[in-house]
Amino acid sequence: MHERRVIRRATLNGYAEAAQAAGLSPAAMLREVGLASGNAQDPDELISFDAFVKLLALSAEKTGLMDFGMRVAHARGIPDLGAVSLLMREADDVEAAIRLYSSHMRLHSDGTLVHLQTGFDYPIIAVEITGNTMLESMQVTQFGITGILMQLRWLIGDDYRPELVTFTFPPLPDGQFARRIFQCEILHEQTLSGLVLDKALLRRPLVTSPPFLRRLAIKQLQPLLERGQDTMAMRVTRMISQRLEDGDFSAQAIADELWIDRRTLNRRLNREGTTYQALLHDLRLQLIQQAISNPGLSLTELSCSTGFKSLSAFSRWFQTSYGRSASTMRAELGQARVTSATGRRRRR
Repeated sequence: MHERRVIRRATLNGYAEAAQAAGLSPAAMLREVGLASGNAQDPDELISFDAFVKLLALSAEKTGLMDFGMRVAHARGIPDLGAVSLLMREADDVEAAIRLYSSHMRLHSDGTLVHLQTGFDYPIIAVEITGNTMLESMQVTQFGITGILMQLRWLIGDDYRPELVTFTFPPLPDGQFARRIFQCEILHEQTLSGLVLDKALLRRPLVTSPPFLRRLAIKQLQPLLERGQDTMAMRVTRMISQRLEDGDFSAQAIADELWIDRRTLNRRLNREGTTYQALLHDLRLQLIQQAISNPGLSLTELSCSTGFKSLSAFSRWFQTSYGRSASTMRAELGQARVTSATGRRRRR
């Protein structure tokens, strides 16, 4: 059983533009592969990597554009990598920026492996991404390599051209778009897929800010990035949250969506010092803290939003967790607000 791979929804940026330009309905295509649901405005929402790869391949098949993956990445422009992008701009040189990018790719895509190989006369940024079919692998590899090129141009200038681009798959029927994008020689049926660089480029400094601003940016952003390191517990919590109100959020359902068995899920959570039940309990406590003081939300609505099938089950859980009923806590919070407001008026 293979674990379900996920990516951030921000990866879809550029798809609608490329699809429309090729005569496709983006909404219809997203529905066909199961990516139409969810919060389209949330770039950090996790979506299925395999569905995304299928989307690229299906779009290429329907349009006959075997370079469709490149077109999507080019339409997207600079990849949205959150804090990673900001830290890349503050790296000492191009090599440091590339290594930062490759080491944090798992925060954005489970299915993408990027590594810088410097043991050759010409360094290469190698990209390993596989789909379930040859067409899927071809399209998602195009997408990944084009995305790295866009990232490099953002770092060092729009006129940057790699020394060479290599792909493991056969030549495209029409390579005009690829030549226009990469502006260098493109080789196919090679051992690796990636961008070949001039070795001197790796030492090029990235002067984007005065030294004190660079130090400040790194000091502020590095802790955010470290906290953003994805863990199984974080992923499971997000999945429970997305399913809590109107879906099956059981441990078995989460394991099935991750394409692992229940025991594997338990073991991985145990290694991180937690359990499925603890994550569910903590998430419910967090939701309660955010919503209990809202008088416009009934207790029945509160019980549904925290995943309980009945008000009685919610009430028993609440009493056990807080040592008093939800209505009592709500009354106490209401009284505390009145007392606080009265005190402020007296001090004026």
